[in-house]
Amino acid sequence: DEPPPKRTRPGEKPRTGTCAFADRIARVACERYAELVASSSYPSERVPTRTVLAAFVAYDRITDTARVISLGVGTKTIARDVAITGHEILDAHAEVLARRGLKKFFFESLRRKDSTDDDGIVDVTDDGVMRVRENISLHLYVSSAPCGNACVRRWAKGKSTERRRESLGERGTPSEPHEKLQRSACDAGQVALCVKIVKSSKDDALPEDIQRMCDRGDLAPGTAPVGSALGVSLTCSDKLCVWNVVGYQGALLRAFMPETLRVASITVGRKFSEPHLCRAMCCRVDGFKSSDGAFVARHPALMETAVVFDDVPMDAEEGATFDNPFAMVWCAHDDDAKVEILDGKTGTSSADGAPSSTCKAALFDAYNRAKGGSVAYTHDAYARAKCDADNGAYNAAKDELFNHPKMFEPRRGYAGWRESKRERTSGYARRRRLDDD
Repeated sequence: DEPPPKRTRPGEKPRTGTCAFADRIARVACERYAELVASSSYPSERVPTRTVLAAFVAYDRITDTARVISLGVGTKTIARDVAITGHEILDAHAEVLARRGLKKFFFESLRRKDSTDDDGIVDVTDDGVMRVRENISLHLYVSSAPCGNACVRRWAKGKSTERRRESLGERGTPSEPHEKLQRSACDAGQVALCVKIVKSSKDDALPEDIQRMCDRGDLAPGTAPVGSALGVSLTCSDKLCVWNVVGYQGALLRAFMPETLRVASITVGRKFSEPHLCRAMCCRVDGFKSSDGAFVARHPALMETAVVFDDVPMDAEEGATFDNPFAMVWCAHDDDAKVEILDGKTGTSSADGAPSSTCKAALFDAYNRAKGGSVAYTHDAYARAKCDADNGAYNAAKDELFNHPKMFEPRRGYAGWRESKRERTSGYARRRRLDDD
């Protein structure tokens, strides 16, 4: 007898969504991705049916138009000892690639400042200072809740999203303050940083303590506490939380964009849970302010979209699997046909192993061109440039954030934990030469 057919369920459960604007941001991102896949020479049969998409969308309140300016697709991370030259991308998760594309977009805008090709997003002064125009706001879309803390369904009760907020109209986003986080389970990892696990084989067993935390729901799948030997790259939840303090432009661009770049909203598709997303994205660092006063925690509007990115049925028992190493990065200054397809397991081009135009070395080269110089990439030269860009303010703020005894309070018994609360730190040891900012 033939085995009974497997039960399937939709790739994404039906959702009400927060408001019309959230759906609009998601829709332009999904449509842009479909257009890029269609225009690419990459074989369509090799494009995964199941992946994660992230995009930065610029909204013009005067013309009431939304436009994708950078986009990333991917779910893979490689070990740090593989990414040793600055030409490989260590973390090929969608959110990280989209931010790399965003950096490339701004560097390219700088390069084109004297041309008649107005991107409509930034203004550049005669002395080379770049600012996003006042009528433009930046919005982030992610097709699934960012990996890590946002996927831990503990220590908060999810709110019903059955009531769509029609009162916000076509352009409005939620504006009420986020509820204050009740830090009731810090010893269990409620606000702690985690890393993405890198396995040599998907069948590798986890250490017993990590497996127990996963079974209890204290850890999101595929993550481990910082300081473990299982990975070094922070989860996307953690990176986004840090960027909501220090800005999305990174260190190098601060030489030309001294104003901290913020997102006005984050829209999520699958696995949206408002209180858990609030905790992960911003509320666990609420109240942080750097010693120079330049960097403070900000709380973007957090929204769910009813727009479906993944409409392919999945096995009801296995759930979603993300085995394909396919990754993509693009920015609005790129030709559609030249969208970069990467191998997430190597951090380089899937076609010929060439470096991405958004890898560390490439962005360092863009920085030097904008400065009018030419410096060969080395890890030390890159680290020096990050400090020189704004006299070390960005790096100092990150150090303060990671060393703060409360912001990313660690799990009991793991890296950074001390009996005295005042002596605790996040446990995350930044590697100045290789840190993936």
